[in-house]
Amino acid sequence: MSAAIESSSFLSNTLKRRQQKRHEASKILQEGISSLHLSSIPNEQQATHEGGIYPLLNIDPESYLLEEGDERSMLEPNSYNNPNFKQTINVLFNWLNTSLSKNSIIIRSFEEDLYDGYVLGKLIEYYQPRVRLLLDDIPLSEESKKKTLERVLHYLETCFSQQNLPVKWTFEQVYNRDLICILHLLLTCMQLFNVKARYDLPKHLLLKVIVVKKINGILQTRIVNECFIDDYERELTSEVSSKQGDLIDTLFDLAPDKLAGVEKILLNFINNQLNRYNICVKQIDIEHFQDGLNLLYLISNLENYFIILNKYYHKRPLTREQSHVNIQLAFQLMNQAGIEIDQYCRINDLLSGNQRTLYRLLFQLYLRYNKDSNNLLKSISSLPSVRMDADSPFL
Repeated sequence: MSAAIESSSFLSNTLKRRQQKRHEASKILQEGISSLHLSSIPNEQQATHEGGIYPLLNIDPESYLLEEGDERSMLEPNSYNNPNFKQTINVLFNWLNTSLSKNSIIIRSFEEDLYDGYVLGKLIEYYQPRVRLLLDDIPLSEESKKKTLERVLHYLETCFSQQNLPVKWTFEQVYNRDLICILHLLLTCMQLFNVKARYDLPKHLLLKVIVVKKINGILQTRIVNECFIDDYERELTSEVSSKQGDLIDTLFDLAPDKLAGVEKILLNFINNQLNRYNICVKQIDIEHFQDGLNLLYLISNLENYFIILNKYYHKRPLTREQSHVNIQLAFQLMNQAGIEIDQYCRINDLLSGNQRTLYRLLFQLYLRYNKDSNNLLKSISSLPSVRMDADSPFL
């Protein structure tokens, strides 16, 4: 009986300390927000719940119980009413839920659903089926969640580095459910995977962000402008995107019955070149070209030269980085031949297993080096266009 009373007393004291800690955190965060004198916020948005936090912010106050020197960021309340912000959020939600629907995953909160890395891992598997980063089922313990997120972020950041894409977050920020950092991460993922929905985003998104930092025991606050989407960058990527909306998209989306015929023509062209190396490709599958070797053999034979083995590329690539080196060299050789392959394909799309990108690449080689290329163009010229851009290389 005595042991039960002691256990109950211990539990009661623990809960009291927990509530007191949360109350102190709420008070600190409210103090920081109030110090900004956000008089521009409408009265109805300034209504607070028991914790004293603006409901619009939807922030866990414990995450703002800062140690000395710690810093946290959050969107300024009026930013949530920004039309471009709303458009961005809608596009991101639709993109994620569409991509993850086969896994019966529904995203309702970026912060709560993405912080442990599991959903991000599933997203990678969707765009890169050969990549498996999720070793276990849904991570439940804090340790397994952190290991999953660490593994996923390490992989993504390696890919971002290869594409010169910026990294505007840290492991701690994502795990602590920092919405600003998670938005940056998602937008960069859209670039990495070359998601079409990215072109439904606004061309520009600049939001006010509240930065809270604890210095000498006092909460210091300031407002900064944070750029999420840059107009200049969008113009460049839109130009590339318009060149990618071509007959290959039409074949995949509107005329899959004619795709087999195109594949047969391209296979004959490829195997005529690769027979020299005793290589026979039975179907146009990304796995036959993803390591870059067949692309190197193909372009070198088309241009009538021989690449010295093991000097310029990896004969047996074992890692993504080695495959990247091979494909990069193949692209350089194609560009030197005047094909300007970078206008139609991206290295990372091939590494990611993008089948359409492979068709675009082989299609360009066929048009350049096959005398009967007009026959292929005539056979598919009656297809309806996905895009009607005048500068599309296939229209």
